[in-house]
Amino acid sequence: MCLTFARPKRLLEEAVHSFLIQDYPGDKALLILNDFGRQVVRFDHPQVTVVNVPSRFHSLGEKRNAAVALCRHDLLAVWDDDDIYLPHRLSFSAAMYDEAKRFFKLSQAFFINNGVVSGPTGNLFHSGGMWHRSLFDEVGGYKHMGTGEDADLEERFHKVIGEGKDYEAPKPSEIFYLYRWAGTQSYHVSGFGTHESDQVVNAKVREFALHQLEEGVIHPGEILLQPGWMRIIQHWLANTSRRSKDPPYRPRMKGARRRIAIKRPARRFLPRYPIGHDVSRPPVTNCSRATSPGRHFPWRVT
Repeated sequence: MCLTFARPKRLLEEAVHSFLIQDYPGDKALLILNDFGRQVVRFDHPQVTVVNVPSRFHSLGEKRNAAVALCRHDLLAVWDDDDIYLPHRLSFSAAMYDEAKRFFKLSQAFFINNGVVSGPTGNLFHSGGMWHRSLFDEVGGYKHMGTGEDADLEERFHKVIGEGKDYEAPKPSEIFYLYRWAGTQSYHVSGFGTHESDQVVNAKVREFALHQLEEGVIHPGEILLQPGWMRIIQHWLANTSRRSKDPPYRPRMKGARRRIAIKRPARRFLPRYPIGHDVSRPPVTNCSRATSPGRHFPWRVT
């Protein structure tokens, strides 16, 4: 589920492209929910549903709950509209998903600040999670909050799941999340104050969006998406593959639906740039483009 509001077109296109190139071979669907009334997002694809609403939700928590309700599948994954996910995000999450916990989250990611990659770094990274709708319903969904609704939900997940909720020590080859902070010409809701009221946060975000319209950073009317990655991202990924030396893994199989042997692909996307390297500059070394063999998983993912 991908929530969007007044994002530069290229950011949303990169997020959608990240979904379309996922190597998860099962049934999957991306739900895009846009409530910026000055824009109507359009994209025609059988795996992508775009819902435009003319009026803005009162809080981000309400918007997230609406997106969950609109999702057609029960295995849910957050898909931020301004970040990058590598092709193994869904397949790896589905393989590591714990049916007893009804949850999986990788709590580490790489950062992109002004075109410079660093990390990996640990944080909440709510958008690196995957959970079952039944767990979401059990804890009561997101609270109607303008900010902090993600941390609040995860606290209630923790009360149900207990210790060991997150996957906190991944191998570098398993990290799939590239979290962007500075240099996007856009905003982070948390940057407007985590202790402000919903009304104040909403007003600040809207003021920022209207200023972006005036400056021509974003445009009103129909936004026809043409998914793809910027040359910088393409360049970085084309030069970040490295053969994995990790032994094959087999996630715990419980029930007939999981009675399949799953092995890690021989290649993964891995950063070949030193931490702090500017990805817009030539790579340090040349290496071949990564490939990820298809694998079968029985779950449906939204």
